[in-house]
Amino acid sequence: MRTFPALVPALLLASALVAQEERQNPFKPFDRAAFEQHCRSLGATDAAMQKFAAACKDGQPDVGADTLLRELVPALGKAAQMGEDGDPLAALELGKLAASASDLWVRAHARYHLARVMLDNDDPETAAEVLRDYLRDDRNRTPLDAEAAFFFATALADMPMRDNAIAAFADYLDLFPDAPERFRAVAQQRRAELEAQFQSPLHDIADSMRRVERDLKKERTGDPTQSTQKDIVDKLQKIIEELEEQEKKSSGMPSGNGPSSSPAAKSALPGGPGRVGQLGKAPPVGDRWSVEKKRDRDKIEADLQANMPDSWRERIGRYYERLGKSDGKGGGK
Repeated sequence: MRTFPALVPALLLASALVAQEERQNPFKPFDRAAFEQHCRSLGATDAAMQKFAAACKDGQPDVGADTLLRELVPALGKAAQMGEDGDPLAALELGKLAASASDLWVRAHARYHLARVMLDNDDPETAAEVLRDYLRDDRNRTPLDAEAAFFFATALADMPMRDNAIAAFADYLDLFPDAPERFRAVAQQRRAELEAQFQSPLHDIADSMRRVERDLKKERTGDPTQSTQKDIVDKLQKIIEELEEQEKKSSGMPSGNGPSSSPAAKSALPGGPGRVGQLGKAPPVGDRWSVEKKRDRDKIEADLQANMPDSWRERIGRYYERLGKSDGKGGGK
């Protein structure tokens, strides 16, 4: 029977003993009745519930559920909208809800939106951590499970963790056969591109260069980074020498040894507005972050210290530190 090597460890990271059937398929159908009951407890009107029912009828329960919950919980609605608008404060506000929301449905949606913000702004490592928490703690509660699994695989590919990403995209395709075709098509494309990269002698070098770039942005310039840089140069020199030798033998450059014409690490996704049910990206935060006044950055730091649990403070702080390193000015918080 098929197991799911990439997603299941993320889902069950905190559990040493799990039932065998849980290892086989940890996802269950969306419990619409429980969600509707919860929304009623939050004060949902008949008109609001009718809109949600219409979205479900149209095959968009994820969009309908997110819209309804954002209307019922203004803090979630405001924070998610900030993320869609490219507001630098979005990660802070979503992080508060993702870390400590007593409403488990709100927590799940906040984690989803927070991960999307982080992916939009080139922080796949932290996005993967947030989505891991969603998949482990919040699955089987909202209709966002399929998208959370898709973007978890996307984060792994962007890091890049190629083997894990290939497995995660394969798991997604197996576990969610009824996911929207646009998501499944992109998952199939990215998996194929990742697999094709193994045919190129440059794929490991490209991955190493991306890792060095991320380390330099984080000001990690010690021995491991310098060793990786030297390894990249040595590998490139070896490939150059091999190609020169082949050219001498064949009087021409060999074909098929260049990088993929459509590298998977940053594959273009179909555009589209919004978050849920869409693959498009929000406006980048970097431009707005670079012009934030110092007192605004200090306010964010104070808010992190006062209102965030330790583990989440480190995550959100890392995200803002990355923005500071990427704003073109070398500024910090």
